[in-house]
Amino acid sequence: MTSDITLRTIDICRFYRRGPQTVKAVDGVDIEVKKGEFAAIVGSSGSGKSTLLALLAGLDTPTSGVLEVDGISLQSLSRKELAAYRANRVGVVFQSFNLIPHYTALRNVEMGLYFNQTPYRERRRIAGDMLDRLGLGDRIDHRPADLSGGEQQRVALARALAKQPDILFADEPTGNLDEENSAQVASLFDELSGRGLTIVLVTHDMALARKHAHRLVRLSYGRVVTETGEVQS
Repeated sequence: MTSDITLRTIDICRFYRRGPQTVKAVDGVDIEVKKGEFAAIVGSSGSGKSTLLALLAGLDTPTSGVLEVDGISLQSLSRKELAAYRANRVGVVFQSFNLIPHYTALRNVEMGLYFNQTPYRERRRIAGDMLDRLGLGDRIDHRPADLSGGEQQRVALARALAKQPDILFADEPTGNLDEENSAQVASLFDELSGRGLTIVLVTHDMALARKHAHRLVRLSYGRVVTETGEVQS
């Protein structure tokens, strides 16, 4: 494997039992994501794209196949090492934001640094700086219920970025946003990609993916059906 490849899967599968049936959510997927690449995994609902992202982010374990990060198999890691991978190397943004309702924006972003043992005062400083960079400096004491959808998504993004991850995973990050807020989030991804951050975006929005991503990976029924590069116009 060449040194510029960050993520690679080889015949990766994730099967579930649903009563007497086996659901093949991810079924023999082979993909590579290079360092600094902005890759979009697209497909309709139920195509397996969110399951694949969860596998890549270390949030789920494959049924079979190989998943490598910088040439190291995630399946070979101990539970402690896998937790360290999630805490230090990856940031994840969810469609539903996953903010803690009774925490302020500042406290929510701090939680992105809690599990990598960043000292308290340093957590506060980094969280405040990140919220300020995302235009939320005047919202640090607001709770999620007092923020708009776009503001909540930016808080979630600040939480993912606060630990300066090597890879950012985003699962339908604009799915709950209006057109204006979606454009703001997409523009921020462009900026981050331009700085060299590796981004893996899951979306059903083909227009968004074609406009912003470097490469499209299209899934259908858990399998890659098409893959295209340099899709930006």
